[in-house]
Amino acid sequence: ILVTRKPAEAGVTVKPGFRPEVQGLRALAVLMVVTYHIWFGRVSGGVDIFLLVSAFLLTLSFVRKLEAGRTLDLGRYWLHMFKRLLPAVVVVLLGILAATALFVSRSRWSAILAQVWSSLFYFQNWALAANSVAYYATDQSIASPLQHFWSLSVQGQVFILWPLLFALAAVIAKAAKVRVRRAVLLVFGTVFALSLTFSIYETYTNQVHAYFDTRTRLWEFAFGTLLVLALPYLKLSRPVRIAAGWIGLAAMLSGGFILDVQGQFPGFVALWPLMAAALVIVAGQTDSPYGADRFLTWKPLIRLGDMSYALYLWHWPVLVIYLIWRGREEVGPVGGTAII
Repeated sequence: ILVTRKPAEAGVTVKPGFRPEVQGLRALAVLMVVTYHIWFGRVSGGVDIFLLVSAFLLTLSFVRKLEAGRTLDLGRYWLHMFKRLLPAVVVVLLGILAATALFVSRSRWSAILAQVWSSLFYFQNWALAANSVAYYATDQSIASPLQHFWSLSVQGQVFILWPLLFALAAVIAKAAKVRVRRAVLLVFGTVFALSLTFSIYETYTNQVHAYFDTRTRLWEFAFGTLLVLALPYLKLSRPVRIAAGWIGLAAMLSGGFILDVQGQFPGFVALWPLMAAALVIVAGQTDSPYGADRFLTWKPLIRLGDMSYALYLWHWPVLVIYLIWRGREEVGPVGGTAII
């Protein structure tokens, strides 16, 4: 799991356990989200990749702690996590309030203010689900500048839930005298099965609500956790890993056009972007000039990965406010480039 390539070879400064190709994957995911939103008015599957990567990295950290017999110290973890996330959120929310006062009609102020609070306290997804918001509306100028906070709310809820589930796995491992990884597999395998089943059902019966429902998304996070458990057993040859990396990238970038994301997410169809990202992660560091990791560890892409959270936070409100200011329903190539 750990990086074996030297920092000079990767072109980046490598921390222990840091996987630069995963950071490049995160950068591509945010670029997919931004470009699909701005120019194509479609959902790319990039957010689903974010969910997987978030759980993947979180799981690496917690499994190491459990196997080393270290305390999880959940209070300290949560404090550190939200101290890192909230300052950027607050700045964006203040910017949206200022732009709303300048460019948005007064009739929308109360609704936007209410969503500021739901975004700040990580329940925006439930607010949008309750109001049956159509995430795929073609006229983005009438969308909320805070609508994109739904995925950050889901992630925030999972950042609270996941450590509790790891603590449960630790209790099970100790009580049943089994290896930590087996207990983790039991807990998160159960979450995966139950959430995926519910996601398929709710997507079929009430897709608008299902899109924002945390319960329909838990299996995507669980997929990332199970991937960590599976990696040590995936002994693939270098040519197979090189092929897996490029197949994963191709599937990732094409999914938003090939799939009926508008009508079928987040049911089983969301397996497409998750499997694509998993192939890239399984490919890992090939140390080949022909591997996808050579592209994913490109220094500008790594830098973009470092900024992916901020880019995601800002791109949607800037897009919506721009459309309101210009009185348009969509943005052209020049305006879209300026927004990015």
